[in-house]
This record gives sequence, C-alpha cells and structure tokens, in this order.
Amino acid sequence: MAKARQDEMDAATAYAHAVAWGDTEGEKTANADAQKAAKNLATAAEHDRRQGLIICALKQQLATVDQYIVEAQEKHRGIERDALWLSQTVLEEKWNEAAKSLFEVGGRLWANYNLLGLDQVSLLKLAVPHEGETVGNWTWHELSDRARNYCSQDLIQLNNISTPQQAALVSQLEE
Repeated sequence: MAKARQDEMDAATAYAHAVAWGDTEGEKTANADAQKAAKNLATAAEHDRRQGLIICALKQQLATVDQYIVEAQEKHRGIERDALWLSQTVLEEKWNEAAKSLFEVGGRLWANYNLLGLDQVSLLKLAVPHEGETVGNWTWHELSDRARNYCSQDLIQLNNISTPQQAALVSQLEE
C-alpha cells in the first residue's frame, strides 16, 4: 500500500516536472505512469479492505469458537459433577455395606466376649459414620444389640469367617 502511494506521488512529481519544462513526451509518459500508479493504489486499497474484512470475520469466528469452547467446558463440568454425585452415592452404599459387615463380625466378637466373661473396653470407643441421607454413627450399642442374636454354637461354627485356624478348632470340637 505504501509503495503504491509512493509510486503515485513519484508519477505526479514527474508529470509536474514534464509540464513545467514543456516536455511533451515526458508528460505523456508521466501521465501513463500516474494512471498506472493510481490503478495500483486502488488495487492495493481494495486488497487492504478485503484483508480487513477477512480479519474481522476471522475474529468473529474465533469469538464464536471460544464461546463454544466455554459452553462445552461448562457442560463438561456439569456432567463431571453429576458423575461425582453418582459416584458419591455408590461409594456411600459401599461404605455402609462394609460397615454392616464389620458390625456383623463385631456383634459376634461382642457376643464371644460376653460368653467368655471378658470386657469389651477396646470396642467402647467405636464410632463408624453412617453415610448417605441418614446422619449418625454406628457405635458399640449396635455391636451389643447384634451380640444378642448369637449363641455359643453360632460363634463356634464360624461359617461366615474364614481363618487358617478354623478347620483345626472345628475338628478339635468334634473329637
């Protein structure tokens, strides 16, 4: 664009010089050069205008793409949050199932302590949180309540508890 302007200025100067000195041939050449420079300047200006339009359109497209990215990220965060809520529910259920299994064994242990006449001091501080919609803890009271469901025969069978010594104990009791 600057070169086209300079060429037009040079052609105008050459034309003025030719007219001032009465150079008819130089005047014709300078006039042709001025017209060519004007045409080149118009072409350069049009090219510059089109480039400006293209840049403007590209900026608008970039803004649109950026907006889509922001919306997709927000949607992703929403989906991820929904998945985390679902995961929390599943993990709470697993936690509660594991706690119930623990208290099932704990109830047997408490009953065993009772039948042997031992204190359950180590279990008195037990507090396992109940997860989910119900707020609270399972405590030694739960163990004590469960212990009432077992007699010595239930504890000796150990059907639900597998240990290496289980077979030896059962075989000794049978002899």
